[in-house]
Amino acid sequence: MKKIFIVASLLCLVISAFAQQTIECSFTQARTIQASGKVINAEGVVSFKAPDQLTMTYTKPAGEYLVIAGPMLRSNTLGQQISVDTDKNVRFRGLKNTLLNCITGEYEKAAADNDADLVVSEKGGVKTVSMTARKAAVRGYSKIVLEYVKGLPVRMVLEEFGGISTEYRFTY
Repeated sequence: MKKIFIVASLLCLVISAFAQQTIECSFTQARTIQASGKVINAEGVVSFKAPDQLTMTYTKPAGEYLVIAGPMLRSNTLGQQISVDTDKNVRFRGLKNTLLNCITGEYEKAAADNDADLVVSEKGGVKTVSMTARKAAVRGYSKIVLEYVKGLPVRMVLEEFGGISTEYRFTY
């Protein structure tokens, strides 16, 4: 479940500047388990079509994916497949809403929905968007950091309360 939330958050951040367009980019992912220092690498392609069609297809490991099509969220992670109607599932609805709010550039709403403080800054041509949780929780993210260059997301780091950090880098 954590990976699905990570991936969804990633996708919302990757495509936030392109809410009215269709885009594709490749990504690399480095997931670090802080307790052991173990790093798990992955890569693939992200595709988005406004307003609510999103696909993340992994080429490494092959066969993994995350798809959001309207209210439906489908995923295959480590061979475990799920299909959820987010209109009927509160947990996944929150995940989808966070994603869609990020896609449409409504970071303030995403931060409010996740009880997080939002800070946006720009320095040397790099726009940085940070969401930091106001209080600890059992699941979710303690912090999300995004970096944009010329309006395109180039890096995202997701820090989970459980001690897992996932970094994504995007190539257009």
